[in-house]
Amino acid sequence: MKVLVTGGAGFIGSHLQDTLVEMGHDVTVFDDLSTGFGKNLNSKAKFFKIDISNQKKMIPIFKKEQFELIFHTAAQIDVRKASDDPYRDAEVNILGTINLLKNAADFNVRKMIFSSTGGAMYGNVEEPANEQKMPDPKSPYGISKYSDEMYLRFFGDEYNVEHTILRYSNVYGPRQSSKGEAGVVAIFINNMTNLKESILYGFGNMVRDYIFVEDVVEANILSMNNGNKCMYNVGTGKKTSVKELFEMIKTYYPEYNIEPTIKDRRPGELTSSVLDGKVLLRDYDKDDYIPIEIGIKKTVDWFKKEIK
Repeated sequence: MKVLVTGGAGFIGSHLQDTLVEMGHDVTVFDDLSTGFGKNLNSKAKFFKIDISNQKKMIPIFKKEQFELIFHTAAQIDVRKASDDPYRDAEVNILGTINLLKNAADFNVRKMIFSSTGGAMYGNVEEPANEQKMPDPKSPYGISKYSDEMYLRFFGDEYNVEHTILRYSNVYGPRQSSKGEAGVVAIFINNMTNLKESILYGFGNMVRDYIFVEDVVEANILSMNNGNKCMYNVGTGKKTSVKELFEMIKTYYPEYNIEPTIKDRRPGELTSSVLDGKVLLRDYDKDDYIPIEIGIKKTVDWFKKEIK
């Protein structure tokens, strides 16, 4: 199958790209390399350095390649940058998605599988949020993702572009950058590797639902022929505090004995974010999500190998 992966040089997109290549699909990647890395590109995939907000540049590629399916992982994902520059956030996340959907309609792309957000969509939740909970985005980033979901439904109804929406909890794993605000696992690993001090915001008590990147990739792959016009949470339903996460990673770095700095949460940060992902498990006949203890070990092993 001829498939397009947007953001394919990034964290999630690169893992997805590799899996699709291994499955024997004809893979094309769009990425502007603003946050992605060339080293993440698979040599068997076709690559176009392109900003998805540039519609004119995309049209001839769609016309020539005749994609059958789009995995849309490209996005401006920094919540603070979105607040500081909502114009750019909307340009990439809303206009970019509309450009892809318009090309999908014009060039008979069968389906788009869209990477959305759970945390920014539902806001603070003490109990795992399921798909029935009304969205309550509080940031331009969450607003842009919710707008994208509405456009997906519109193009599905009006132009028969099939779609599946996947709302992720906090994704972690190999290749995650320690420079992004969402990459706390990579940040802690980087600090411990380089014997740097870590900061635990929210006094270390903020909780998140950490989902391993392999589960996210599997959810995308299973959506290729399932879940049309459906929206699924991709999350474990289990809470892990920042302090618990820090201590879990620290067990793999016995030489690290630097006490973390404890600070209050930063403006706009959620105190509790956790998703109920059981509907996807049921509909896709997926056994379960990878436990955080296993995912963290795999992630640490990868980073240690990379450093060597």
